[in-house]
Parts: sequence; C-alpha cells; structure tokens
Amino acid sequence: MNSNKDSIMYRIAEFIVDKRKGFFVLFIVMAIYCLASMGKVEVENDVAEYLPSTTETRIGVDLMDEEFKTFGTAKILLANITYERAADVAEGLKEIPGVNTVKFYDEDDSDYADEKLEDYYKDSAALITIMFDDEDDADITQKAIADVRKYVADYDNYVYTTVDLDESAELQEDIRFILGIVAIVIVVVLLFTSETYAEVPIFIATFVMAAILNKGTNYIFGTISFISNAVDVVLQLGLAIDYAIILFHRFLEEKKKGENAREAMIQALSKAIVEISSSSLTTMAGLLALVFMHFQIGRDLGLVLCKSIVFSMLTVFLFMPCLVMMCRNVIEKTRHKSFVPQIDRWGKFIYSTRYFVPAVFLVIIVFAIYCSNNCPYIFYKYSAKSSKMTDYVKAKNRIDETFETGSQMAIVVPKGDYEKEKEIIEELKKKDYVGNITALADVDVGDDDEYVLTDKLNPREFGEVADVDVGLTKLLYTAYAKDKEAYGAFIDGIDEYRVSVLDMIDYIYEQKEKDALHLSSDMSKDLDDIKEQIDDAREQLESDTHARIIFLMKGEVEGDETFAHIDEVRSMVQQYYTDRIYLVGDPTSCQDLSDSFSMDNTLISALTAFFVGIILLFTFQSAGLPF
Repeated sequence: MNSNKDSIMYRIAEFIVDKRKGFFVLFIVMAIYCLASMGKVEVENDVAEYLPSTTETRIGVDLMDEEFKTFGTAKILLANITYERAADVAEGLKEIPGVNTVKFYDEDDSDYADEKLEDYYKDSAALITIMFDDEDDADITQKAIADVRKYVADYDNYVYTTVDLDESAELQEDIRFILGIVAIVIVVVLLFTSETYAEVPIFIATFVMAAILNKGTNYIFGTISFISNAVDVVLQLGLAIDYAIILFHRFLEEKKKGENAREAMIQALSKAIVEISSSSLTTMAGLLALVFMHFQIGRDLGLVLCKSIVFSMLTVFLFMPCLVMMCRNVIEKTRHKSFVPQIDRWGKFIYSTRYFVPAVFLVIIVFAIYCSNNCPYIFYKYSAKSSKMTDYVKAKNRIDETFETGSQMAIVVPKGDYEKEKEIIEELKKKDYVGNITALADVDVGDDDEYVLTDKLNPREFGEVADVDVGLTKLLYTAYAKDKEAYGAFIDGIDEYRVSVLDMIDYIYEQKEKDALHLSSDMSKDLDDIKEQIDDAREQLESDTHARIIFLMKGEVEGDETFAHIDEVRSMVQQYYTDRIYLVGDPTSCQDLSDSFSMDNTLISALTAFFVGIILLFTFQSAGLPF
C-alpha cells in the first residue's frame, strides 16, 4: 500500500499536502492581484487585426489607419413614419453638435438629382444616413451618437452604427448567461453523481480560483481577442471541474482503503498529477496547433486557452488539497448513497458487438468525411442567423429588409493622378453591384454641382465656382503659373490655362498665410466654404502618398458572387497603376479568411494528430494505442 513512498511524485504530493496552508495563502494573494489586474487586459474587437500581415486586407487596413481619418457614420431607419415627418427629423439631427452631415432625400436639393426617393423612403420607412465630425472613438462622436439615439427615441427606430458598438461587452453578456445555464447543469449533475454533497462547493471554489488567475494574467499577452476573452472561461469551467473530480475521487478511493485523510490525499495527489497532466497535454497539443494557423486569431486562442489549462491544473494540484483537508469532516458527514444506476449490461452489450460496431463506425466515417468536405462555412460574424440578436444586428437586418445597406469598401491607390481616379469612378458607376461612391474626384463644388474638386478649370470657370471676379482669377492664375514656372500658360494665353480646384485653393490659402493676398469678406467666405469642404474630404480621402475611393458594394458580404465582384474590381483598378493597389472591406476580409481556411484546417488537424500521438506514445509507451 505504501510501496510508492520513495517515488518522486509521492514526495512532491507530500510537500504540497504538508505545506497546504502556505499554498492557500499564496493563492489568495494571487487572486487579489489578478482581480486588480483584470482591468489591464486590452481586448481587440476587430477580427481583421488577426489576418496575416501579408494579406491585402491587413496591409490596406493598417495603411488606412496610419494615413487616413475615417469619420464615424450611422444609418437610422424610422419605421411607421410619413416622409414629411422623417424630413423634419433629418433637419433636426443636423443641429446636434458633432454631426457633420445628414443625408435624406430632398427633391429640391440638386445633390439628389440623380437619386431615387425609394432609396430613402419606402413602405412607410425612412432611411437617414449620418456622418459625424470625427472618428468613432472620439469624445465628440460618442456624445453625438448618444444625442442622436435620444433624439429618435420616441420613434420606431433602428440605429445601425459601429460608433458605440461594444462587441466584447455583448459577447461577455452572452457568455455570462451561458455560464449560468452551464453552472446549473453542472451542479445538478454533480449532485446526482456525487458521493458526498461537500464535493460540489469544493469543485466550484476550485474553478472560480482557476478562472480568476487566468483572467487576471491575460494582460501578459498585451492584447487578446474578444473571442478568446469570452470563451476561455467556458473551456476552463469544464476542465477545472473535470480535473477536480479526478483528484477527489482518487481521494475517496484511498479513504476506502483505510488511509487517514492526510495519507489519502498524498496518495491521491501523487496518482492524479500523472493522470491529469497526461490528459491535459493532449488537450494542450490540439490548442497549440492553433498557434501555427495563418489566421493569427488561432495563435491568440491557442495561447490564452493553453494558459487556462495550466492554471486549472495548478489550482487543482496546489489549491484544492487544502480545501479538501479543511472540509474533511464535512465530507464525511455529508456522504450519501449513490444515485447512479449500475450499467453492467451496457458493457456486456458493447463487448458482444465488438466486431460489428467498428464496421458501423467505418461507414459513418466515410459519410462524415463527405459531409465535412461539402460543408459551407461563413466567415462574416453577422452571417449566422439566430433567434437571439444584438441591437446592432437587429438594426442591420431591419434596414436590409427594406433598403440594401451593402458593404462599405475602400480602394487605396497611389496619390496624384486624379484623371485615373475619375476613370475608375466612371468604371465603378457602370457596375450594377456598386452604390454610392465617395472620392476627391467625385466631390461636387459650386452651386450647380457642375464640377468636382479635381477638375481642372480655366479662370472664368473657377470664378463661377468660387464666386470671384474673373479679373481677379486671371491675376491669381497668372501668379500661380509664374510661381509654378508654367511658362506655357503665357504662350497659349492665361484664359486657356487650367488648374484643378484643389491646387488653386491650396495656392490661394498659401498666399493668404504669407500675407501676400488680401480678399474681401464676401470672397473669403465663399473660398472658406470650399476650403472647409476640401479639408474634410482630404482627411478621409487623401494622404501624403495615397488616395482613397470609398464605395458601397451591394449584395451579400460573402459568397462566390461577392468574391467574383471583388476580383473584378481589383483587376479593373490594377490596370491603371503599376504600383500595388489595395481593396479593403468586410467582403475582402471574408475572402482572405476563406482563402486561408482550407490550408489552416488541414494544418491544425495534422499537427493535432501528430502532437497527440507523440504524447500518447511516451505516456503509455505503446505504438498501437496512439493509432
């Protein structure tokens, strides 16, 4: 009975049991520290951040984050409302501080001359689009979206925006609900299968301690995904209690042999450490295989979940023995008869059919492989349909029922050639799957919207746009040509010299800053309006090295048809440039994920089988058992 007392595992177990009070204090101190450290954990909500650094979407997103400013936007659907009332609401929204523009159909506004009413009002529902003065996370934008929600609260409204979207918080709320259900099920099962009622609170306390330690140390990774932040505790719930059950039942077995509580715990722990470690290594092997995925969220999941397993083991090995020893009298007092029925007949049945069952499973495996290879996968997080939806998804689905929101896309090209950008825009407008387009080469200027910012105008045309005397514009054009050493303008005549609206406005303000140009207040006001329009557009659409064309892609976010449209647009744009261009949006992110999924799936399956096989080989010292 005591033949293993000289073994290394027995001596380790003996040390843990005899020093259990010290370990208990250590774990309490660690738990306090981890509770305080939970706030340090940075959670990443954008799955695109985990795309491989070589993918088009990842490069494009990083480039846009670095070089462009993306203002926050919102789409608001007002149901059961008249057109006139919706127009009044749209006007009211314009007065909210932080709101830059509000788009809603107005037949008297020339901006909507080429658009249709049904794109904004249909079936007693109105669609209003808002652009804010700053980016999503700016304080002014956060305040503005709160005021917007308050303004439309009295209407049957659906607000679709990422400005105040917190997917991590929503997922955590779902996980808490799931954990509550799982906890109830586990407690019921434990009560049914237990030999003593005292083991249930011991198991729960062990799990809670393991969860706190794991959550509180996630900050060592710097940033973790919102997925890992949510699912790690679910995995840990099952594993920590599973390991605790193994150790506790070993303890009860040793007690039945007549051992005292101390010796029973030492013997149980010395055996359980080996059993649990072997079991956990196979689980960790599968999770570590995720680290090798091209999609870097696999690495994030693998590391976070492996750490949760390590803390589950450490808590069971070092913390739980103290709990058991502290409660040893209560354990004896709360013993009860087993509620689990004997199932000896099932074992006999399985043994008698041992030659038939493998053949059945071989047939099932063939069928399962076929189904697996033909299983459709979704890569957009909102493609999955569910009876329980967040407010964000409800709003998106409700808008899609009446109006087609589509997907916002961005084309990033080398800066400088507005003619090429204009040609690309003309090509995009021919595509039936392309909606609204925003680009410097498509931003209207002037009262009649005859020209865009990048159009090259002569002095007379510029004077009409800027409402400036043609005599003054000729002087400005003459000074510009001289400054730029464009002497051909003087040979051909300054009346025919053409300069883009962008370049001329830049030149005028450059001279004003040098105090070399003085304009009347009326002229300054008109030019200031154009300058403000240019500055807003440039922040979003042009950097020092790149330009951006934003457009709406109609249809589903993912699928063969959508991916074909992406390839068509990419090929079309690339024809205009020798340098690389980038097409970025949710559809391209899904395409990148789809392209890497098959390879990642095969890789992690092969690595998992290999790692588990090696672990089983060395654990059981048998070549046949791993197979």
